[in-house]
Amino acid sequence: MAANFLNPADNKALISRLFQLMPDAQRRWGTMSAGQMLVHCADQLRVCRGEKRVTSLRVPGLLKPLLKWYFVTRLQDFKPNMKTLRELDARGGMTPPVSFATDHATLIRLLSPAGYSPGGIDHPLFGRLSAQEFGEITWKHLDHHLRQFGV
Repeated sequence: MAANFLNPADNKALISRLFQLMPDAQRRWGTMSAGQMLVHCADQLRVCRGEKRVTSLRVPGLLKPLLKWYFVTRLQDFKPNMKTLRELDARGGMTPPVSFATDHATLIRLLSPAGYSPGGIDHPLFGRLSAQEFGEITWKHLDHHLRQFGV
């Protein structure tokens, strides 16, 4: 079974890695700073919680199962420089960063499994995700960005 941020042991390991991230960490790819990456990841969770709307994406319902199949079950990890939604982009619609410490604490708070339904979520790109699928794809996303900064 793949790593899942909703699993207590995987969550603890992910948060431990987040505490290794420093504000001046140098990126290995992409354009975001470490602080922007924290907000980007928090925004991904805000979208999944229904707290941030995605309007830049129009995916026909028939394509969602195919995208879900590929990203959730086939893709082992995200590749460097993959495109993101405009609402999660540091050059566009991402929530403005506050400070590294504040944004770090916000992301850790949003990673609390208690904040998510055991029944899963509705995702704008993938459609309905079970809690297992959501936990796994979110772990892959965060792992991708932590590796981006060498953590």
